[in-house]
Amino acid sequence: MRIILLLATLFSLSAAPLVAAPPAKITIKTSAVCGMCKTAIEGALSQVPGVKSAVLDVTTRKVKVKYNAKQITPAELRQSIAAAGYDADDVPALSRSYEALPGCCKKDSACAEGEEKGHGG
Repeated sequence: MRIILLLATLFSLSAAPLVAAPPAKITIKTSAVCGMCKTAIEGALSQVPGVKSAVLDVTTRKVKVKYNAKQITPAELRQSIAAAGYDADDVPALSRSYEALPGCCKKDSACAEGEEKGHGG
């Protein structure tokens, strides 16, 4: 009987790590203005270890990210977006990355103005 109890205890302890924790979720406000921005931000985040999914709504400029909190922090997610050339909440885009963006992805572009007025771009 002791052996069965011991085996059951060992099994329950060894099986515990197999149960995955649900992914953490965060919504980050970005400076995205068009579909190319969506592709760039989602693509950049998909390359980050620990990111499960990233979906940007260009209309609201918010990206919803599901991630493994044991692998990456919200601050690191914001830095990844900034490194791609976009503002992320209060983290400004890295200058060199912003300058490398296509013209339509920059804040002062005609595309950006059209997006703000709801005309797409």
